[in-house]
Amino acid sequence: MKISSKLVVGALGALGAGAAAVAAGAAAYALSSPTEPANAKLIEDYDGPSEDGTVVSGDGTRLHTRVWGPVDGPLAVLIHGWTCNVTNFPRQVEHLVARGYRVIGYDQRGHGESEAGAFAFSTDVLADDLHAVLEAHVPDGKQALLVGHSMGAITIMAWAGKYSDEVERYAHHAVLVSTYAREAVANFVGATPLAALPRLVPRFTDRLGDAVLGAPVRVRNNRLHTAVIRYSALCGYASYGAVKYTEDMLATCPPDVRGEWGHVLAGLDVTEGLRTLSVPTSVVVGQYDHLTPPSDADVIAGELRVSGHLDRFAVIRDSGHMLPLEQPEKLNALLDSILDGRPVASGAPE
Repeated sequence: MKISSKLVVGALGALGAGAAAVAAGAAAYALSSPTEPANAKLIEDYDGPSEDGTVVSGDGTRLHTRVWGPVDGPLAVLIHGWTCNVTNFPRQVEHLVARGYRVIGYDQRGHGESEAGAFAFSTDVLADDLHAVLEAHVPDGKQALLVGHSMGAITIMAWAGKYSDEVERYAHHAVLVSTYAREAVANFVGATPLAALPRLVPRFTDRLGDAVLGAPVRVRNNRLHTAVIRYSALCGYASYGAVKYTEDMLATCPPDVRGEWGHVLAGLDVTEGLRTLSVPTSVVVGQYDHLTPPSDADVIAGELRVSGHLDRFAVIRDSGHMLPLEQPEKLNALLDSILDGRPVASGAPE
């Protein structure tokens, strides 16, 4: 089907209007909000005893790891998202350690204190890095709870695709938080006023998504950047502390690393890995997640239903993309229900 010039111009006009609306909303928030609201409660990283170490991935890349909790405790591996780092889960670490768990986290390559490596970023290296961490920290006879947020959940799916024969060796349950398996750009746009754009000009939409996600923008601690981060990565119900904690994490990620991983995320498809995720798997997403909206979670849950491995599916009220920081108690309650083997009639606490 040939696309007329009027249609392209119309789509560009819609895009411009949508971008202007987002910019106006962010600017209004920045100008109307105080630098730090009165009586604001900040979030701090979990400060319990920990051990820092290094794991070497298959290509020789050195990955920074951090471990909390008793040496002989049951195991949980937490995998952070794009532009974040090992501090992505402060309240989940605290909660799991209080339950007696040995909690393992690591910086994804290029993030935090991990090396970027010599090879191009890809879902294959995400899989290899997680596998190296599991080999180093999950001894024979033990299995771990795997919890991945955003790109961390993509990592789990990529790992299951590449190392399908070892999924049940290393994991007893996977939790995919605020993520997607394919077509990220189209679903993201579909959650905005530009929902018709992917249908009208799909190639343009894909190129736009790649350009936006791959932009090596440096995060700066100012009111405008704070507003944009809250507008896109969190939601209007997020506390100032959650917004600030997110901003501080994002600011530590090198712009070139953010951009290169952004290119990978714009075009990936880990559906085959999702289909080979052969352990009980739970899917959870924030009600107001605009980066990986509930429609993405629906796709993942649908694939898991077909394979027979969907354990529970939860849409958490009053949360955006940064669910572990925005609604930590609700996410912890979901983890408790999984670990205690308790069914949740509606899928999860709201």
